[in-house]
This record gives sequence, C-alpha cells and structure tokens, in this order.
Amino acid sequence: MDVLSDVLRVVRLSGAAFFTAECSRPWAVESPMPDMLLSMVGAEDGCVALFHILIDGECIVECKGLPPVKMYAGDVVIFPHSEPHTMCSHSGVKPIQIGSVILPASPESLPKISFGGDGEKSRFLCGYLNCNQSFRHLTVALPKMLVVRSRNDFAVDAIDRGGVRPANVTGGSRTWLGTTLKYTISEARNAQPGNNAMLGRLTELMFVEILRQYMHQLTENQGGWLAGLNDAYVGKALRLIHASPERNWTVGELAREAATSRSVLAQRFTELVGQSPMRYLADWRIQLAKQMLRDGPEGIGEVSARVGYESEAAFNRAFKRATGSPPASWRKKMLTAVASFGAIFLPLHGWLATLIAS
Repeated sequence: MDVLSDVLRVVRLSGAAFFTAECSRPWAVESPMPDMLLSMVGAEDGCVALFHILIDGECIVECKGLPPVKMYAGDVVIFPHSEPHTMCSHSGVKPIQIGSVILPASPESLPKISFGGDGEKSRFLCGYLNCNQSFRHLTVALPKMLVVRSRNDFAVDAIDRGGVRPANVTGGSRTWLGTTLKYTISEARNAQPGNNAMLGRLTELMFVEILRQYMHQLTENQGGWLAGLNDAYVGKALRLIHASPERNWTVGELAREAATSRSVLAQRFTELVGQSPMRYLADWRIQLAKQMLRDGPEGIGEVSARVGYESEAAFNRAFKRATGSPPASWRKKMLTAVASFGAIFLPLHGWLATLIAS
C-alpha cells in the first residue's frame, strides 16, 4: 500500500492558478491573509497551500519569523500553511495589496498583475493547492516554507522557525520535478485552450513530487508522519493500516507483521506520528468515512461497515466525537455547502472580484 497516495486520494488534492504577475523593480506585494483564502476556496482549516513559481528575474520572499529567501528564475516557493508573506524586488520597499493591482482579464486567460517601477522585471505564476478535507498529520509534518532551487538540480530546501534546512540528498538529478516545472513554466508563458486545466494538473504533480523529495531527505532524528513513512517498523504499520483499515487491528498484530515487538512499535509510532497506532487507525477511519459520505451514495450503515465498525451506533458515536456532528447531519451540511458554493472551488475570476472588493 502506497500510504502517501492513499492519503492524497482521500483528501483529494487539487491545484489551481490564481494569476500571472509581472513586477518591475522596485516593487513589493503582500499575500492575502489565510482566513480570506480559506473562505474563498471553501476549504477546511489548514487545507490551502500557496505557491509562487518565478518564471523570469529575481525576487526576495519575506515571512515573519523566517529568514528572507532569494529566488531566481525557475525556483518555486510553497507555503504549506498559507503563511502571510511579502514578495519584493529588495527589502525596504513598502508592499501593496494584491487586489489593487490586478488587471482585467478575459474568461479564457488568467488574470494578470502588472506594477512597479521602471527597473528589471520579474514574472511569476501564482496559485494554490487545496484539499477537500484536512489530514493534520500531513500538514503538521511540513515546514513553513518549501523552496525548490532550480540552480541546485531542483533540490528542495525546508525553511522553518529554526532556519534553513538545505536538501541533503546526494547523487542523481531530480529529473521528474525539473521536467514538470519546465512544462508548467512553458504553459504559463503561452496561453492556449485548456490552459487553466493544464496548469492545475501540472501544479498538483509538482507538489506531489516535492512532497516525495522532501520525505526522502528527512533524517532519522526528524519526526513527523512523513518521517514515519520512511521508518522500517512504523512505515510497515502505516501500510498495514491503510491497506486494511476495516480490520480489527491490535498493536500486537501490527507489531508481529512489522517484525518488531509491541513496545518498540508503540513507542516508535507515537514518537514519529504523534499518537498511538490505535488512535491513528481510529482517525484514519473517520477520514475515510468523511470521503465516502461526501463523494459516494453509500448509506450510513454501509459506510460504517466499510471502515471497520461493528455497528452503526458505534460509528455514529465515533464520528460525532471526531467532527461534532452525526454522520447524516454532517453529510447534509457538506452537500448543502457544495450546492450553494456551485463547485468545490469558486471560479477564479469570482475569487479575484471578491479580493479586489475587499
């Protein structure tokens, strides 16, 4: 069982482009606040990640509490937690709000930002990645910023409160990530029919590849769910849980199949993932149930059986404890929200109209 793919399937990762930007030195622009982003795309808390791909030129990225980051053409910066940040030609320039500089666009093309002085130009593609439902183990495992360095063979640097953690992967080029970025930049340069759809799919591929690369470069002393996937015992236990979530697992059975002792697995799992194997199993069952209730026609009883509950009553109690609502009420609320929303995402131009009006 590929656990990362299973999680991304259930939470349903989607990518979309907001706009392209052409900024002439001197310039500086502020990102929207996280609450505004969440309300615009109808996402659960912690389910929107912003990204910027620098197509041409250079820039500096500033984010409170983090060291400033210099970007060059071909680089990517991702904010997995939608941290407020400023993009600028150089430090000290007073930033402006994005909504004040968006130019009108036709329905067939991306909106465009164009502003600044009369100096050197920098061009960007800006967008977001969204999940239909929050999986906190993945979001908590990611740093405040991820930066792809095109000049360093597309290595991924992690930037957090503790500073910059450069990529430590050696040998071999990151061909897949580099190729995906080149196609994305080419698509952003040349607007064609289906441009928005292509950019959305390409940015999803880009993000998954960045996740994989970041996961593989984690060291033994780093914790988190992604590090757990790399661990010999915890990774095996996670694969077992995801392959058969309906099974009545015990820690002893998981440990036996992972070829370790019950105490070692319990301790190692809790250290890396942040909760016990049984608590994780219960949480993952709720994630699966939410996905089935949101997307499928199955009745409550069928959903409860498929995720491993012996009775519908037990499932109802567990689901309400986790979400605050019983399954039937939760499903009705989700379907009503989607119907009133018109889609999982607001149309891009509607998002920008709201942003400008604010």
